[in-house]
Amino acid sequence: MCSNKRIRWAFGILVMLGLQCSASASVMLSGTRVILGEKARETSLPMKNTGTSPYVVQAWIDAGEGKNKTPLLVTPPLSRLDPGKENLLRIMRVGGELPADRESVFWLNVKEIPQTPTQENVLQVAIRSRLKVFYRPASLPGSSVEARTLLRWAVSAGPQGQGVVLKVGNASAYHVTLLKLTVNKGQGPDKKDQEELDAGMVPPFGELRFPLKTLKAPQAVQINFTTIHDYGGETPEEFVKVPEGIEPVPLKPEPALKPEAPSIALGGAQR
Repeated sequence: MCSNKRIRWAFGILVMLGLQCSASASVMLSGTRVILGEKARETSLPMKNTGTSPYVVQAWIDAGEGKNKTPLLVTPPLSRLDPGKENLLRIMRVGGELPADRESVFWLNVKEIPQTPTQENVLQVAIRSRLKVFYRPASLPGSSVEARTLLRWAVSAGPQGQGVVLKVGNASAYHVTLLKLTVNKGQGPDKKDQEELDAGMVPPFGELRFPLKTLKAPQAVQINFTTIHDYGGETPEEFVKVPEGIEPVPLKPEPALKPEAPSIALGGAQR
């Protein structure tokens, strides 16, 4: 005999299957990240309703999930956007203390709320987009373009000597977002000698550690990687030959493509 819990679960599945679900994004944003310079009073992000129905757009900035208090403000916080129409989200600093020797990162949240449906049995979803907002002090040395060349690398033993980790340090004042991160143990293109890692963002003067599942002990490896630039595009693939060591060391990246190979557009995946 089926339990009441199983009956309720099966009934819930049948109800969901009978609903029409609309979950595709209609409010399109013009970028995947926002840069606010210290000397700029504000910066803006265009948005457009590409759908056929009006939406209420709610926008806010946080410093991470659950951290809603920030020195940045987005306006308008609530607005109506009709089909085919455009509007601007304006982001500005409203006070508060921020580090002057490095970038700070926040998150812009944009939620599109559909109008109440007139027909029955329609499940509508409020879709939220999250974009990085970088506050960039005016006196930072170097540039965000060259920040990836200041990454430091090492292959080390994991915590308590268990496992192997790739350490990626950032000696620059800028955030470096790694998009592609591939470990090449061998010298050839054999996929068995490669391990794709879940990349991430290395904070200024900070470090990320990536567990390496395919290595039983620390050893020198080649790392191929790409990053995301200020316009949201992917940089050309480069590689570094990372030594075994406890502390990450600076390494000069080299192009992963041969000089005679066709060039690749920098647009890349948007992040």
